Amino acid sequence: MIRESFNSDWYFYKENDLGKKQVIGPLTLPHDAMLLEERNSLTKNGYNTGYFPGGIYHYQKTFFVPNAYRDKNVILEFEAVYMNSEVYLNGELAGGRPYGYSNFYIAADRFLKYGQDNQIEVVAHNESEPNSRWYSGSGIYRNVNIFVANRLHIPPNGVKITTMEIKDQQALLDVAIKVVNNENFTREIRIGVEFQNEAGEIAVSGEIVGSVEADAITTLNQTIPVHNPNLWSVDQPNLYTCISRIHTVDEVIDEDKETFGIRLLALDAKNGFCLNGQMIKLRGGCMHHDNGVIGACTLEAAEDRRVRLMKASGFNAIRSAHNPMSKAMLDACDRQGMLVMDEFSDVWFRHKTRHDYASYFQNWWEDDIQAMVDKDYNHPSVVLYSIGNEINETATPRGVEFSRKLADKVRSLDNSRYVINCINGWLSYFSSLNKWRSGNIPGGSQNLESHTEKTLPSIPTNPLMNFMNKFMDYIVSLPGVDRCTKEAYATVDVAGYNYMVGRYVRDGKRYPERVICGSETFPPEIAKNWRLVKKLPHVIGDFSWTGWDYLGEAGLCTWQYGQNQDLFKPYPCILADSSMIDITGHRQTQSYIHEIVWGLRKEPYIAVQPLNHAGERLSKSVWRGTNAIDSWTWYGFEGKKAVIEIYADAEFVELLLNSVSMGKKPAGDRHDFKAVFTTIYQPGELTAISYAANGEEIARSSLKTASQQLHLHIDADVSELKADGVDLAYINILLGDENGIVNPLADRLVSVHVEGAGSLLGFGSANPLTEESFTDHTHTTYLGRSLAVVRVGLEAGIVNVTVSTEECKTKVLTIPTV
Repeated sequence: MIRESFNSDWYFYKENDLGKKQVIGPLTLPHDAMLLEERNSLTKNGYNTGYFPGGIYHYQKTFFVPNAYRDKNVILEFEAVYMNSEVYLNGELAGGRPYGYSNFYIAADRFLKYGQDNQIEVVAHNESEPNSRWYSGSGIYRNVNIFVANRLHIPPNGVKITTMEIKDQQALLDVAIKVVNNENFTREIRIGVEFQNEAGEIAVSGEIVGSVEADAITTLNQTIPVHNPNLWSVDQPNLYTCISRIHTVDEVIDEDKETFGIRLLALDAKNGFCLNGQMIKLRGGCMHHDNGVIGACTLEAAEDRRVRLMKASGFNAIRSAHNPMSKAMLDACDRQGMLVMDEFSDVWFRHKTRHDYASYFQNWWEDDIQAMVDKDYNHPSVVLYSIGNEINETATPRGVEFSRKLADKVRSLDNSRYVINCINGWLSYFSSLNKWRSGNIPGGSQNLESHTEKTLPSIPTNPLMNFMNKFMDYIVSLPGVDRCTKEAYATVDVAGYNYMVGRYVRDGKRYPERVICGSETFPPEIAKNWRLVKKLPHVIGDFSWTGWDYLGEAGLCTWQYGQNQDLFKPYPCILADSSMIDITGHRQTQSYIHEIVWGLRKEPYIAVQPLNHAGERLSKSVWRGTNAIDSWTWYGFEGKKAVIEIYADAEFVELLLNSVSMGKKPAGDRHDFKAVFTTIYQPGELTAISYAANGEEIARSSLKTASQQLHLHIDADVSELKADGVDLAYINILLGDENGIVNPLADRLVSVHVEGAGSLLGFGSANPLTEESFTDHTHTTYLGRSLAVVRVGLEAGIVNVTVSTEECKTKVLTIPTV
């Protein structure tokens, strides 16, 4: 089967309020139409999408179909379209999908005209608002591919490879190959199977013999041993390629290539989660699907970069919150050794927003589960399938029934991995009470605003959440929480605990066979959480909310100065403002705290509470533990009190200011790895030194004040680009001194212009409160930083990126495309 990209030469149209199509222009997919919309405070999507509205979008393409295709099968693959998509071929409805995250296929044969041009139109209906609790994006935001095959062929997702056993330097693999015969006679076939390692060497080969009846689909299996296999693991993500060729007497009819990894999973409450016989704890982060300044546009380079930076920050696992992960990110996780919890949906049959997937769940859940498992099957990174996020109906008999149905469906398709249901027990408990009987709670733990106003409308939500968090361990220990979750947990392999750390010990004793995962937790509690994860074998890991900041759920994690104390923030708030890695890929303080708690960083980390906001009233969020940043540059605040936070995996830390000791304080596990110092700000150098219990120095780090001479710095994450229309260059933009030390108080408008063999795809900062657009050529830095993303064209040449701002020398970056 020939697989080719179908991303180029599309035309994009937007439907206006009168139903007329407005031509926007030609483009190469993937494409996020929502990012082009003008944000406004009145959109019904509101804070869910960061105040981006939806719409109706049309994508059209003309393509030539040769006469030779008359005897072929032509299949179109859409990796996802948001949402309610309709695909028309030559004016006829050929298919589509309601769920905006499912991979789906169109059998094109009966709609095609051979030897002439054909027309395809895809319509994405995202006009019903709201339909998501986060930024959804709009349109064809993932890849489109075309498959051309003989009548006898291996279909997409037709080869599935399972590691059955690893023992005595040998792995036994089951290879199941589906064969489609659309001819009118039976075929006797041979399938040659070949495993190649990453060097292209043949590790093993075999042959499967069988017959396929006319107009039938047959699956042929063979167990293949691999001697001295290169196992896939987090630290050594070795991959193989399986090449399957269908032979008849004198020719090769079809060929399929699949990348896979050899690895074996095991799970129980006594030994926890094991990969290749070794217990491993999941250092996890939840991640939404958007890519920051380029919106929902899912490009391989963008997904690879996110995984790469997550891995460099100490994470070894990602939970795809709350929808199936893209193929591009799965590939990146395979290559880089990142474990995956792939999640099916945020809703089942009860709505959380008025027009969400709950409208389609009962008719489509089996097809969408099938699509997720088919997509994931050969990816060694995938170890857990999550069937739902905070599905409060699991507290009802019907919800328990559906939990069992979904789990059993997944197991029937793939019994080599484990099924988890991520339940928020205290939300389920509250939803079961009489005063919450409506059952349509419009959000999970992140949407308490609508819950609390039912009973406590006079109390601002953030103070209420902060108050509840102090007593969270008590709240989740209520008998009603256990009563509302135990039956649903009995249907799955792993009990996903969202914000229920307080039940880890208790439930380990009450349910000795239960395996627990902290599927969603508050980042500021990582020290407490990780102690329990390390101590309790039945608790296999912790997933912080979130590992990477995201668009939508506007202001959820923001610490805001002033009066606003709502859980979500009004326009122009655009980001959740998650505290781990910001949307530009810059690590925040909480990311380093996690790395220290996990035992992966020896150097102490210094962070300073912003002096320019000292003494101001703060509206805090329980999802953010600090607003301190790694800067000692606060011109204009000399002589003011400075609060300095030092995080260290050490018995003590000492703080030096301009070589003068500010004293020593305890840190380490007993003090949640944190010490706080107060001093008077003066420019110069802060140095933190960490010490063992015997007084021996472990490590040190420092912050220096930037000089007042401002410089513009730019750098790209690549030295060249591939001229394929989808490759990306990330341009980091920094305002600082001659040595690159950032000045967080020097923010100003920056202009970016791209010429030559590429274009500016997105440009912005990590500022959670902005009216600026990611599609403009100008944007204001935030804390001295911003990010521009350049997308390559389809022709080789040179990309010239010019960056300028007032008071600084203009910089030009040249990137060749090949």
